[in-house]
Amino acid sequence: MTHAAHASLQQAIAQMTDILIRENAALAATDFARAGEILAEKQLCAVTLAQAFREAEPDIAVNPDSLRTLANLADDNRRLLLVALRVQRRVLELVARAARAATAQNPTSYAKTGSARGTRRGANNLLTRA
Repeated sequence: MTHAAHASLQQAIAQMTDILIRENAALAATDFARAGEILAEKQLCAVTLAQAFREAEPDIAVNPDSLRTLANLADDNRRLLLVALRVQRRVLELVARAARAATAQNPTSYAKTGSARGTRRGANNLLTRA
């Protein structure tokens, strides 16, 4: 492996390590917006890291501690992403349940013009007559 390939690989490992540390912190704090902002950077780094590994083959000489750290962070990232998916699914289920309940309590129909009109006109008419 050339010195340039080795340096490129070490840099890509360090960059992915940094990204995973930041993303894992965001996921652990349930700051999904911040974690989402990191996604594009992580995807680009993954491509760079894969390319650096390909260029370094067959003599990949990397500090095993840095690879172990990266593997542990990747495992943590996978676990945290699964938790985040479960949380998001629960939130969506709650929103859907609330929307169904609200719709059942106050159903809406639509006029030919596309505008909404309440189907519970009786109560509305009584209020406007008073």
